[in-house]
Amino acid sequence: MTEDATTFRSKEQVLYELSKAVGFSPESLELNRQGKLAKDQAKKLAVRCGKPTILAVVFAVAPFLLWTRTTSSSQQISFGAAFPVLITELTHVKDLFEAHGKLGGAIMLGSFLIPLALAVLLATRVPIALYLDLLDGKVTMQEGRVVAREEQILKANGRDPIEKYYFSLRYLNMPVNLAAYRALEAGSLYLVYLLPRSEELIAIEPKMEAEVGAPVARKPAEPVPSKSPMAVQRTQP
Repeated sequence: MTEDATTFRSKEQVLYELSKAVGFSPESLELNRQGKLAKDQAKKLAVRCGKPTILAVVFAVAPFLLWTRTTSSSQQISFGAAFPVLITELTHVKDLFEAHGKLGGAIMLGSFLIPLALAVLLATRVPIALYLDLLDGKVTMQEGRVVAREEQILKANGRDPIEKYYFSLRYLNMPVNLAAYRALEAGSLYLVYLLPRSEELIAIEPKMEAEVGAPVARKPAEPVPSKSPMAVQRTQP
């Protein structure tokens, strides 16, 4: 059974479904309205910065630690003294091949170059703009009509295309998941909360009718008694 696309949802219901799909709480949204990034939002986004950074450091440092340990054991010297010896070998390639042979020298150089190349590749994937946004902790807001958009990327074999979902607001195309794509009431006015540099979507809420400028119900004014002499009832003599 398919869901009825015409089912009415209140703005409060749309906000609830968007909060679950995008991943923000009422407390986080209140801070976002004040232009601040909530701690739980910062922790979630920090994982995206931390993972490639940690892997890059591991690939860059691990070969030096392993080979320094190997040099320390083979030459019977301390770990601290083995590190300068290792650096000397690496900077004098001819002496390196003489000491370890062509095959051993090639293996040793490869064990440095390959992890270092991977470290550089991972470092290029670190979202610098997002990292700066997390340090700054500020949030910007944009208002407008948001449209949910779907894209399909066909594979070479022609089966199981990759589906991607976006919220589009003017020039912005913000990646979202399927649940957020379904939760949006397309074409309505929304307040979109973003990080200023990376333009990362962190929260979104429908703009309420009172904020859009719809008429607000007011209590009718009480009639004012007329003071005109014509309105004064005459009394019988």
